[in-house]
Amino acid sequence: MLRKIHLLTFSIFSGVVFGQTEKILTNDPSEDRYASYSPDGTKILFESNRNGNWDIFLMDADGENQKPVTSDTSQNRRPSWHPSGKKILFESNRNGVNRLYELNVKNLKAVEIAIEGFDGTPIFARYSPDGNLIAFSASVGESEPNLYLVDSSGKNLRQVTSYNFRSLYPDWSPDGKRLVFFSRHETNNEDDEIYTINLDGSEIERLTNWPKHNFCPRWSPDGRKIAYVTSMEVSRPEIYVMDSNGENQQRITNNTDGDTLPSWSLDGTKLLVTGFRNGNYEICEVILNSN
Repeated sequence: MLRKIHLLTFSIFSGVVFGQTEKILTNDPSEDRYASYSPDGTKILFESNRNGNWDIFLMDADGENQKPVTSDTSQNRRPSWHPSGKKILFESNRNGVNRLYELNVKNLKAVEIAIEGFDGTPIFARYSPDGNLIAFSASVGESEPNLYLVDSSGKNLRQVTSYNFRSLYPDWSPDGKRLVFFSRHETNNEDDEIYTINLDGSEIERLTNWPKHNFCPRWSPDGRKIAYVTSMEVSRPEIYVMDSNGENQQRITNNTDGDTLPSWSLDGTKLLVTGFRNGNYEICEVILNSN
């Protein structure tokens, strides 16, 4: 299903505006969310509750051949790719608590990544560009979620942020030297803003400053852009793109029902988004055309 999306721009933003075409890749009465392209661009990974609980699914890049790669009664959530394309990182409560698991794409066997000396609840986990590290958010005890790093083996845990208000959704710069994330630590818990930070917690830079929620940032493969989501005042969230230093913020979508969870194609010409369409969430592909 292809359709043109009308763009709306604001005088407070500058830069080139993108034209775009959207293709809805899933068409299921369930909820389909959290999609990403495989490293070679041939497959798309996503989560769906179409089987009665959350499972991890794969489909071809054109939306064909949608198949589950997990099939149990637990909640299997928020998948992301290993840079080799041979493994998938995801969260599951299959042993009673939410933990990180690594799934072999070839044989569909999943093993827990046991994080040494850690008793928190990891979420939003992603491999580093070289596959050696995992960044994730986690709450420990009654604390707000912060950012953590750990070796892909589960060893050498270290904490990146230690704020009193939530910090979530880390994503790697292509060179593996910085993380982008969203946090409320400077807004007194009133709204989310987007930041970048070094792996040791130094040189934090705030990229957005707008009293609406700015969240779910994803770095483009060339490192020049960041896609993210902004909650509008009288409508559902929409997708924006900005330079990696926070400049040239551009609105990409303008849909009554809203869009979230952007993820880039390898060549930077497309975004996968989770769009609320026909009463439920679907995986949509947005083709970006620079005007």
